[in-house]
Amino acid sequence: MIRKALFVAGLQLRLIARDKSSFIWLLLVPIVFTTIVGVAFGGFGSSGPAPKVPVAFVDLDRGEVSGVFEQALRAESALDVQTPSEADGRQQVKDEKVPVLIVIPAGFGAAVEAGDPATVEMVRSAGQSSGYFLEQLVSNATTRVSTLAYAASVTTDQLALWKTFDPATRLTAWRTAFAVAQTALTESPTVTTNYSVLARTRPQVQIPDSPTQSSTGFGVMFVMAGVLGTATALVSERLRNTLARIMTTSTSALAFLVGKLMAMMVVGIAQFSLFIMWGWVVLRVDWGRNPLAVAAMVFVYVFAATGLGVLVGALCRTMAQASVIASFVTYATSMLAGSWWPIEVAPPFMQQVARLFPQYWAVNGLNKIVVRGLGFAAIAPNLLVLATAGTVFLLAGSMIYVREVRS
Repeated sequence: MIRKALFVAGLQLRLIARDKSSFIWLLLVPIVFTTIVGVAFGGFGSSGPAPKVPVAFVDLDRGEVSGVFEQALRAESALDVQTPSEADGRQQVKDEKVPVLIVIPAGFGAAVEAGDPATVEMVRSAGQSSGYFLEQLVSNATTRVSTLAYAASVTTDQLALWKTFDPATRLTAWRTAFAVAQTALTESPTVTTNYSVLARTRPQVQIPDSPTQSSTGFGVMFVMAGVLGTATALVSERLRNTLARIMTTSTSALAFLVGKLMAMMVVGIAQFSLFIMWGWVVLRVDWGRNPLAVAAMVFVYVFAATGLGVLVGALCRTMAQASVIASFVTYATSMLAGSWWPIEVAPPFMQQVARLFPQYWAVNGLNKIVVRGLGFAAIAPNLLVLATAGTVFLLAGSMIYVREVRS
């Protein structure tokens, strides 16, 4: 039976290869569409510099101490420090154009120099999710100023043990010590933290950028389209009585079905492999984090899509029925499942609906690998759901198809 199944599979693949329209609809159109969407909504990947977080900084004191504070903020590579007026800064936060406004009040430097409590005003937009991150960076700048002020005060106090200072001389000595401490701290090796904004995040969620979403989502959708397209060959064979003639030979219905199944698997895997290579080279999607996990996801998803294709081919009685159902399963359910846009941006009830479709489990599993850098342990539920769905689809479709043939 295996030899006959391989013969059927080879014949089906040769028929597909000879059909120029197959090349256009299985490979060319999907690649062009994916590239246009990926580039139009996100550029060529996210391999460039990480985006900076804009911060509005208003210095009403304009002294040496507040200058150190601003310098510390600008030293943070994750921040884009902007200097609007106080009124403009407050309006920008209100309009959520910047997540945070930092205001250094007048008299800030004098309070620090005198050893009195000094405050920095920080206004954060309630609609921004990066508040804690920014609070930590502002705290780092505050700590730097406090450290320099403490060092200057200790130095001045020690000098006062050896000579008498009037208030003006003491202030001059303090400022000199502050400047020396700042130079020493700047030139000395320090422990720094490099921050990167990799993706917009929600709890337990990382939303892929546009090229990644296009590469994974449209890859899943168009592979489903390709597999279901070849599945209509089952309907065509039955309508043209080709299958009846084949059944007069020693080829069994099961061998014929297995051959068609193998051809659909080969088409799906080849199509998805090309999508991966195109996304990696052109859209710069990082498909290479865990190649084995990606291969497992692709194989199991193509198996599920193939099982669904057999079921569709077994149930449909006309080519019109097969075309309508294949189009609905491919495009409508792919939109609901998160192939067109990240399902994380959809309402919660739609996220639950998406779980009904194989495309959701494929896109979700691939994004776990590509976006979050996870491995087999994370995608195990996805593999299990897809394998189970594919087995159920395949068994149901095979039973219906063989019964139809024998009747």
